[in-house]
Amino acid sequence: MTRVRFSGKRTVPIVVTLIAAFVASGCAFGVPSDLDVSATKTTLRVGETVQLSVIQRLPSGSRDLTSATTGTIYYTTGESMLIPEPDGRVTCIGTSGRDRESAVIGALNGEHHGSLRFQLLPAGPGPGLEVTADTTGTRYLTFAGNAMVDSRVISVSDLGLASAVSSIGRFNYRTVIVFVRSGDALGWIVLKVVHAGSL
Repeated sequence: MTRVRFSGKRTVPIVVTLIAAFVASGCAFGVPSDLDVSATKTTLRVGETVQLSVIQRLPSGSRDLTSATTGTIYYTTGESMLIPEPDGRVTCIGTSGRDRESAVIGALNGEHHGSLRFQLLPAGPGPGLEVTADTTGTRYLTFAGNAMVDSRVISVSDLGLASAVSSIGRFNYRTVIVFVRSGDALGWIVLKVVHAGSL
């Protein structure tokens, strides 16, 4: 096992899988877009976070579906740039070395879907969290190229210990972003997982 320790500013651009059909059509996986996804601002600098609001409009009124407890799942079209959290917070973690970039955050809840495009800029506050084993209330999220939180490649314990969960199969390597939040403080690191003996 490897202890994950985050400090300073680390940004490593990686290639991620984009959901091309989503970007082109405005909806994902053939699900109609019927959720209103909004935020107080849609331009973020590296290290800035905004809270999403996800509202389902119904003939009898509206229903707030922002919380993960309602069954809402968030995904991103650029996980090396824009990270969604299960509670609807979204953080810019990079721009792939560009002066300006954009990415979409989508919200799925059963058969319902909505999305919101963000403009991403460099030169923000960046990560400011150093995580140690005695930090309480810390959340670790891993993204492994599937647009959603994915702990099938690397798992991080409550104490900040990272371990490979299973084989990376036919891949030569896998790149995993570990995003960490403790209250309003946040940080991230990019890890590369390789086959045993290939170092």
